[in-house]
Amino acid sequence: MSASACPACGRGAAALIERLDVAAQHAFYAPADPALQQRLTAAAAPSALQYAMLRCSHCGLEFSSPLRAPSGDWYRLVYQTLDLYPAARWEFDAVLPAVQPGQRLLEIGCGSGAFLEQCRLRGLDASGVDFSAHAIELCLARGLRARQLDLAAPPGADLPERVSHIAAFHVLEHLDRPQALFEYARCLALPVSHLWLSMPSDRRPSRRFGQSEFLDQPPHHMTRWTPAALAAIGARHLWRLAEVRYEPLAMPLAVRWITILSPSYRRWEAAGRLRNRSVERGFRALIIPFACLRWLAFRPPLSGHSMLAHFILEAGPSNPDGAGSF
Repeated sequence: MSASACPACGRGAAALIERLDVAAQHAFYAPADPALQQRLTAAAAPSALQYAMLRCSHCGLEFSSPLRAPSGDWYRLVYQTLDLYPAARWEFDAVLPAVQPGQRLLEIGCGSGAFLEQCRLRGLDASGVDFSAHAIELCLARGLRARQLDLAAPPGADLPERVSHIAAFHVLEHLDRPQALFEYARCLALPVSHLWLSMPSDRRPSRRFGQSEFLDQPPHHMTRWTPAALAAIGARHLWRLAEVRYEPLAMPLAVRWITILSPSYRRWEAAGRLRNRSVERGFRALIIPFACLRWLAFRPPLSGHSMLAHFILEAGPSNPDGAGSF
């Protein structure tokens, strides 16, 4: 596959949408700590210090060039700096009802075990894998079943036991080889298995309004997904995309987003005319009726931060003799 080929559909037509300097990105991660910015840049340097973002003209996937993720050392620094993942998440509640008693579940990228803990509270047979040794230590300290595994390495003979459900929450967008997740899932799948993947929604307000988000850019995220891109990469690995669910966004929050991302609000903010809190509130109140009308007109509707893709295996496992156990 060429450097500009889409990692989702494999097609070659991609347009440049932005260029990014990693050192400049790190100013957003730790704005008051230049020393930490330098440490982040040093940790990212072996992977890349300059990225371009491309958009596939066929499936809409946006992906980085080079498609090269930073090291585990970089991620450790980031997660020590920023608290990014709450323990209670919409996608957890969306997946849990689908897992029946007696079915096994494996979480890829289990972190410190927030979802595995929810599974345990419901009496579900769940285990996890993560590339971070520290994350696995935290899981084991809580009495959760977990082991260290790096998706960058090809599946070996020591695979975990086969499962009915495989989940990975906000993992896909970090991978520089996203197809590895689908390949690994196939090696673990039973003849009838479900794959659940969450990632940032393509309908969230910041995305729909074209707002730049440093956490949704390299080196943090390598890819930005659409339903068409998810269907394409799934089909290439025998996983059929059954549905895409979107995190709900309450009307008051949606209207607030539309208001503060409106061109008029941005112009006044950039001009420094909204520094007075009373002026800001008054100006926002003037825009709210128009924001409500725009909210009603959005098709497809705006969503919350995440979307959840549900895949079903279209064929039997590709490696019937390769399963191991924890």
